[in-house]
Amino acid sequence: MKIYVFRHAQKAMDFSGDPDLTAEGHAQASKLLDKVLKEELPRPTELWVSPKKRTHSTFRPMSQHFGLPLVIQDALLEQKSDETVTEFRHRIGKTLENAATQKEAVIFMCSHYDWVVEAMAVAPADKDLSDYEFSHWSPAQHVGFHVNADGVFEFIELKRIQL
Repeated sequence: MKIYVFRHAQKAMDFSGDPDLTAEGHAQASKLLDKVLKEELPRPTELWVSPKKRTHSTFRPMSQHFGLPLVIQDALLEQKSDETVTEFRHRIGKTLENAATQKEAVIFMCSHYDWVVEAMAVAPADKDLSDYEFSHWSPAQHVGFHVNADGVFEFIELKRIQL
């Protein structure tokens, strides 16, 4: 099975608490679909998103093209104000663990900067994900893993979406 973790595409600057994407962000979302169609990324079987608009908009082109529902996962939300780092990391770890039980799936997860950074700290990976290259996440940047039978996340790739 494979898991790809994405930071949402470029978000608009507004103070609503739930901004959508900018025009560039929508272009990044379209580019993600193009990468799947060109087989530069695998075809997802599940699209997991946080409840925020920007994650939905990031995966909407793939959802519409492949007829896959956007599966809302509260666990993909940013760290809550009343949540300790330990609790946040535990939530992330459980989300990755739950995804890893889907044996034949290719799960694309779309979350937020802080979630993705902490996921690199808790993922049971075969590679040191605490390195600098995994600490700065551009909009629509993603990392892919093959989850082996022992539950180890084998690193596949780290990519940025270039327009």
